Amino acid sequence: MPRKLSKSEREAFLRGRHVCVLSTIGPDGKPVLTPIWYLYRNGQILMRTGSQAIKTLNISRDPRITICVQDERPPYKSVTISGTASIESQQPGLGPLIARHYLGALGGAVYMRIARSAIEESEEVTLVVTPERFVTQDFSPEMPLIGRVWLLMKRILPPWL
Repeated sequence: MPRKLSKSEREAFLRGRHVCVLSTIGPDGKPVLTPIWYLYRNGQILMRTGSQAIKTLNISRDPRITICVQDERPPYKSVTISGTASIESQQPGLGPLIARHYLGALGGAVYMRIARSAIEESEEVTLVVTPERFVTQDFSPEMPLIGRVWLLMKRILPPWL
């Protein structure tokens, strides 16, 4: 049985470098899933996107969302957030902050320069998610010591081993 993360562990995890999966509600009532970069600041999730993106249009119709943030390397951890999202005008500097968070200073600067036209097909907006409920899972305690040692070695050893 996975253990729950403490509030401080959850906060640290959400400040990490993970791609989240945002679930919005489509016009037919079905969930629409979108992987997206985010920043966790002051208890809220911030994302940048276009004003005409499907996720933006879905949130304008129904602000209820769910987000899943997970560590894809074992031992697995995840935080699932239920809440509401609002659409706000573009927050100056958010794009470079997010790019730097995921790609580092140099990679983020290059990304912002070369990807600008591809990512800005419409006016940019900021999605602000206010969490209402968290569900956390940490499978670390279930992994035996030998498994942890093997995972550490796999990061060092050649991939074919």
